Formats: sequence, C-alpha cells, structure tokens
Amino acid sequence: MSTSPPSPPVAIITGAASGIGLALTTHLLAKNYKVFMADINPAGASTAASLPLPHPSAAAPTFIPTDIASFPAQLALFQRAHAYNGSIDFFAANAGIDDSEDVFAAAEVEVAPTTNGHSTLNGEANGATAAAPLTVRPPNLKTLDVDLGAVVSGLKLFVAFARHSARADAAQGRHPRKRSMVVTASMVGLYPFETNPLYCAAKHGLIGLTRSVGPRFAKEGIAVNAILPAFVPTGLAPPGLVQAIEEKGHLTPMSTVLRAYETFMDGERAGETVEVSLGELYWRQPVGYPNESQRWLNEDAAGVWGGAYGKARAGKGGSGKGVVEGGL
Repeated sequence: MSTSPPSPPVAIITGAASGIGLALTTHLLAKNYKVFMADINPAGASTAASLPLPHPSAAAPTFIPTDIASFPAQLALFQRAHAYNGSIDFFAANAGIDDSEDVFAAAEVEVAPTTNGHSTLNGEANGATAAAPLTVRPPNLKTLDVDLGAVVSGLKLFVAFARHSARADAAQGRHPRKRSMVVTASMVGLYPFETNPLYCAAKHGLIGLTRSVGPRFAKEGIAVNAILPAFVPTGLAPPGLVQAIEEKGHLTPMSTVLRAYETFMDGERAGETVEVSLGELYWRQPVGYPNESQRWLNEDAAGVWGGAYGKARAGKGGSGKGVVEGGL
C-alpha cells in the first residue's frame, strides 16, 4: 500500500526577494521547507521561479507580493501559508528599510495658510492682528512602520496562528511541536548609528521586544529570537557602500548569518539575541543592573506590574487574549 510523503514544514520569509531573505529562502528550500516568500518588490515572482529545488518532488516556493506595513496584507500572507497544510512552522520577520526621514535636515518652517494671509490666534482679545503662525510638516515615520510596527503585527499573527495550530494538534492527538520566529534586528540595535537614527531606533526596539516576549511565549512552544547582523551586502546598501566596506575587510558573509538562523530553527532558545559579525556569533545579554532596586523592578515585581496593568486593560475592555481577524 502506497503512502503519500509527509507534508513539508512551512516557512514565511519577509523581504525574501533579495539579500538575507533570499539567502534564507534558498537555505530552507534545500532543507525541504515549503517557503512563502513575501516582498513588496513584484520582481520577486521571477526570482522565486528561478530558485533551484533539492529534488523533483520538492515543494516550490510561493511568492506573495506584500506590503508588510499593511496589517491586512500580512494577514492575507499568513492565511495563504497556513492553508497549505494547517501549520506555520517558521517565520523570519526580515524585511526592512533605511531611514525615510532625515532628522538632521534644516527645519522646514513654513507659514500656515489662512484666508487673508494673517491670523488672529492671539490678537482677537485685544483687537490686534498677529502674523500668520509658523508650521512644520510631520515627520515621515515609514521606517518605524516597516522596521518595528510591521514586526509587531507579524508577531501577533504568528502567535495567533501558532496557537490555532497547537489547539488543532491537541484535538487530533498529535505530538506538540515547537514553532519559531526569528526577527532580523541589527548590530545597530546595540550601538548608536548617526547615519540612520530611525533605523537604529527601530532595531533597538526589536531587541527589546524579543527579550520581553520570548520567555513568555516559550511556555506555549513558540520561540521568538533575534539575529543582529553586522554589515551584510543587501539591497539597502547605496551604491559604492559594499565595495568601500569590503575593501576595509568588514563584510560579514551570508554563511555566518545562515549559521545564526540555524541556532534558532529547533525552537529551543527563547528571547535570545545573537550578534553576527564576520565569521562569529556573539550571544548578547541585556546590560547589568546598577543597583538592587532596578533588578527588583524588572525581575521580582512581575506580579505588581501584571496586576496593575491587568486591571487597567480590563477597564478598557481588554481581555488579555489576542484576537485576530479570520476567527482564530
């Protein structure tokens, strides 16, 4: 009696059309994963079609054009991947962009438009007519939306789908399985980075997010960790930058990045951050506490924080349980 081959594990990779995402896609295909490649660049479709498969019966990658800054778009991505075999085993939240706003640029102060070219904001009380008020355009926060906000959305979706699959596993008597999410943070999440301060801020945020949620989700068999690559040639680099850094001997090879991913594939680690530089992996820990009070506030006061915020959120109508569209 013939039996069908086991269904391959399923992975979602954002920013999969180039750089780290493409290298990881190729790596997972070689390990017989079914990979759902997400990228805002529609050229990713032809890239996906050209990728080699380890054997003729291997699952080909599926490319889904996705703007990860859109929650509905990410939801559709997860729904598509989950429909393949009812489980999402690995999620690489990898997509990112550099700074969309030059915070050091000269202030763009303008005169606010009025009907008569003047304003009486402060002059009406005494009958005087004040000059039109000055205004400044709002900052472009696309970098934070993509590099931080979209990862939070991806985390919400991955956890929701993982919980749904875990319930289905239990209902059908299947052995519990661990599912893993790896966030692409950056070495600049540990250091200042004057050239791209918004990117730097987002990457600092990703490290804090990973360390904060990792241990708790690990109790449910959901591993959340982060890699912190040094300079790796990707599509973010402007012309000439790769060559300049390579000439100085500071390029980190993609093989080291893939080795970092491999340390997280089994789901055994939680809330870990690994800095990836040249040929080495450096396991980075939070800064030490300056005194006992700070340690107590962060480690021993969980019940105090949780009790206060639990009541506050319940008062706002929160239930403490994640809810995702689609009935999960």
